[in-house]
Amino acid sequence: MNVPFQSTFLFLALLACAPAIGAAQEADFVIPPGLYASRQYVSNRALTRPANRYIRVRTTNFLLHRVRESDGGLVVESRYCHIEQDPLGLVRTSLGPRFLAAMPEWEAPLTRDAEAEGTGAMRIAENVMVLGARLDDPSRDALPADEDDPRITDPDGDGNPGVTVEVSGFVSGQVYVVQRLVRGLLGTAAPDGRATGTVIGAGDQVVIGASNAILKTFTPKFEHNPDPKRNTFVWVPVPDGSTCESILAGRDQLFGED
Repeated sequence: MNVPFQSTFLFLALLACAPAIGAAQEADFVIPPGLYASRQYVSNRALTRPANRYIRVRTTNFLLHRVRESDGGLVVESRYCHIEQDPLGLVRTSLGPRFLAAMPEWEAPLTRDAEAEGTGAMRIAENVMVLGARLDDPSRDALPADEDDPRITDPDGDGNPGVTVEVSGFVSGQVYVVQRLVRGLLGTAAPDGRATGTVIGAGDQVVIGASNAILKTFTPKFEHNPDPKRNTFVWVPVPDGSTCESILAGRDQLFGED
């Protein structure tokens, strides 16, 4: 009579000592705290005027990330290092140092994606960034379209409303815009901290002025392309002390060829 009781007691004791399956999966998901860099591709289509023709435009972003532990789990501190955009026909746009300096750093939680299979499935929560305006609700309020709107700001400090985009080519000058960027990452991480996946989020933009009437009239309207295959990222660990300059200098070695 005592043998079954002892066996049952031993079985219950083992269960009490064993971690829950979900907890074991969470424990297996580890991106070590430290410094990381990412290359992110974001795809849009631009409605060109006066031709009213759509062309595909890809933006390449390079970012620096710091992963740290907090009371609530892992947190990622991110900032933009460099942004490149494909030419718009005969015109090229440039986002210079002032524009990048106007983009604030932000924090977002880094978690295991509960909807994906595999312990390496990672998610960095979406962050909303508004450039060139101060909104009560950054994620929902409509962007101001009038440069006299009191919500307009000048975060790049060049004396023009909103943030300034440099334009060169068939038509040259400056375009003043208000932008909303919504960015997060969803992918799969390897044990060494490298990860690949999809850039999630979209955004919108309003042109509120330009250095000449032609640019203001014919600046393309952008629409986000939600295809995951056209919005991708590569995330790699980098040595502590790495800078935006060192990441850009070693971009081909860090991220591989385009």
